[in-house]
Amino acid sequence: MDSNIAENAICGLQARAEGEISVPTFVQDAGGVETILTEISAACGKQRPSAPQSENSHQFEENMEALCRNIENGLAENSRKNYLGQWQLFAGWALNMGFPALPADPAQVAAYISERSEKHGHKPATLHTAVAAIAYVHRASGLGNPCDNPGVKNALKNATRRTGKLQRQAEALTVEMLAEIRATACTPRRGRGGNLESSRAAKSRGKADIAMISLMRDAMLRVSEATAVKWKDIEVQPDLTGRLMIRRSKTDPEGEGAIAFLSCDTMESLNAMRNGATDSDSVIGLRPNQISKRIKQAARAAGLGNRFSGHSPRIGMARDLARAGTELTSLMNAGRWSSTKMPALYTRNETAGRGAVAQFYKSR
Repeated sequence: MDSNIAENAICGLQARAEGEISVPTFVQDAGGVETILTEISAACGKQRPSAPQSENSHQFEENMEALCRNIENGLAENSRKNYLGQWQLFAGWALNMGFPALPADPAQVAAYISERSEKHGHKPATLHTAVAAIAYVHRASGLGNPCDNPGVKNALKNATRRTGKLQRQAEALTVEMLAEIRATACTPRRGRGGNLESSRAAKSRGKADIAMISLMRDAMLRVSEATAVKWKDIEVQPDLTGRLMIRRSKTDPEGEGAIAFLSCDTMESLNAMRNGATDSDSVIGLRPNQISKRIKQAARAAGLGNRFSGHSPRIGMARDLARAGTELTSLMNAGRWSSTKMPALYTRNETAGRGAVAQFYKSR
């Protein structure tokens, strides 16, 4: 794990404990949680725990150091960052309430989830990540999981019922949309100051955008995976297609690796933008937020709208594969998903098009 992340997590908690920095509104405004705590304690099958008189910052620092040691190699980079961020928020809330964060009481976790949902409108997906982070920290520390409790599970269910489970997802960047981007990517654009970029700059940027999006679609790359690709990871085949070695991913934190297919068109686009880069150079050379921004700008310039993100190429290929008749298990393998949940969600329109009702009308 990046040592800076660990150090920032530790220092952030210590500063909060010593009152040197402010904590989020939902951590500061803990008065409304008193009633929730009492009610949820009953649901958890426990008496409400009494708050300790104090918990010094050194205990939090020790907890965070132990946590960072335990999860150093246990999670993918993005998951580590998300979990540490969510753990900081919970630990800050617990400190403000006067309760220990580690180990946490199930009633306190349930109260925390309820407050974030009821008072601050946080989305179910965010709350599920928060619970997963709290659970992971406890398991990594050799402690019982406070989230495996009916009270916490009910708090999550109530949050889902309150806001609805379905959330807006990024637009799928399909093969037809890629064609639109290919046709427009090298057209000069105006910058923030209103100045029109040169034809040479537009051509260079456009080639890079086409290659990046094509690569991310073919290999169904997550943004974190795309930033890690180096030229040495791409190997040309006798038929001029390519193979990409994905060395580590969200579902492969141990780094066993996976091989992805790259089409002739994608290989041609990559070769057109390489410009003498060495094998050890990054192919895309952008940070995650920059990748998302470039994809969004390319889609907008092609007249495709504003709902695109760094996840759009991956979703688009998933939908294209489903539309071509690819079964869910093969789709999971191509996208390196460990469960059916997300690919099934992304491709539900295509699945409906092959469903019983669709087959009925096709047979008439």
